Amino acid sequence: MPKDEKPEGFDDAEKKASDFVNDKAKAEHLLVEAIHKADREKGFLGKIWEDLQALFRLIRAWISGAYTQVPLKTILMVVAAVIYFVNPFDLVPDFLPGIGYLDDAAVLGFVLRSIKTELDQFLAWEAAQ
Repeated sequence: MPKDEKPEGFDDAEKKASDFVNDKAKAEHLLVEAIHKADREKGFLGKIWEDLQALFRLIRAWISGAYTQVPLKTILMVVAAVIYFVNPFDLVPDFLPGIGYLDDAAVLGFVLRSIKTELDQFLAWEAAQ
């Protein structure tokens, strides 16, 4: 897959993301679900753990209104990545040992590359708090 090409299955998550972005209570519920899943599966998440945690913190700061400089396009992509992560029956089902999170890592990598500048700005803001 070329570096900037959307991973297969990500379009579906993007279509659902606007529902969550337009309803912060729904977004909060999604975030809680994602955090619980990540905590349960920490051993399988390996290298993507820290990046996933940064996205969770960005969403939490956006939901609470503490961080407002995030562009709508960025928050939509981040929420879509979390939707994809939470879905156990995405392109490669999460219950497949050893490979179940490869597609999640591909989606996360795509989103991180796509929002690098905005995520760096958030992390700088977060460090200054």
